[in-house]
Amino acid sequence: MRNAKQVKFDASRLAVTSGGTGEPAIFVHGLGSNKFIWKRVCDGLRDVFSFYAIDLPGCGESPAPRHFRYTLEHFADVLTDFIVMKDLKKLTLVGTSFGGAVILIALLRNKDELASRVRSLCLIDVVAYPQDFPFFVEILRTPLFGPLAVNFPFFVKMVSSPLGPFPTNALSRQYVRYFGRRKTREALIKTASLIKVNRLARYVPRLKMIDIPALVIWGRKDGVVPLRLGKRLARDLPNARLVVIEHCGHAPHEECPAEVIAALKEFTQKIGDHVSSSDSLDDARTNIEPG
Repeated sequence: MRNAKQVKFDASRLAVTSGGTGEPAIFVHGLGSNKFIWKRVCDGLRDVFSFYAIDLPGCGESPAPRHFRYTLEHFADVLTDFIVMKDLKKLTLVGTSFGGAVILIALLRNKDELASRVRSLCLIDVVAYPQDFPFFVEILRTPLFGPLAVNFPFFVKMVSSPLGPFPTNALSRQYVRYFGRRKTREALIKTASLIKVNRLARYVPRLKMIDIPALVIWGRKDGVVPLRLGKRLARDLPNARLVVIEHCGHAPHEECPAEVIAALKEFTQKIGDHVSSSDSLDDARTNIEPG
């Protein structure tokens, strides 16, 4: 259980792109990224979800306050505050890479606040277990080289390299624009230095407590978080289904958006059918007269 006084970020200040119709869904990006990565997926799901693609603190267009502690736990608390602030229910949480870790930690850390609100999960190539950092993260964590690296043009390419090729020039321009903000670059360095992947070990035994329906999507060629960890996550979550996308790396939502859209549509339809069946059964039981 968190201490609310530790969270020093107003969730209403998060930059958000919203749209669509249907039950709500929040899309959470990964480290060094922003909400723009979800554009094609969200466009393809406009008839499925009322979506909220957010920029986490210090990312994209969201504020980057110096006093905020850029840890996975604090990101998880801000996400929780956003959900409660919007009073979202029957919610689907969609996260990729470190964004998936934020979602998992939020569900475990703030269970009392989220249990009645979150209906399902979609986890895309997420960081859920202790592992080695990608090369660019290790550079950011180095006190000498991190501050230097973020001020060179090659850094944008380095940040994007584990995510696969940019699908459009527009996305590349977005990264350049966001990293042009000094506070954003400083926040990225703080995030990289404060994230302790080994701390994820404390949450691993509790993954079995997340028993809501979960869609786990993985690129077979992910060189950042290997498929074996995706298979492990699908086993550790009691109600999970694994979808592996061929010829795809660490960012299926960018590299293979059509496949991600199709998988999410099918997953959401099955959840809806199950809920409808359960409701019908409950109604039938309600109408049974005592003998």
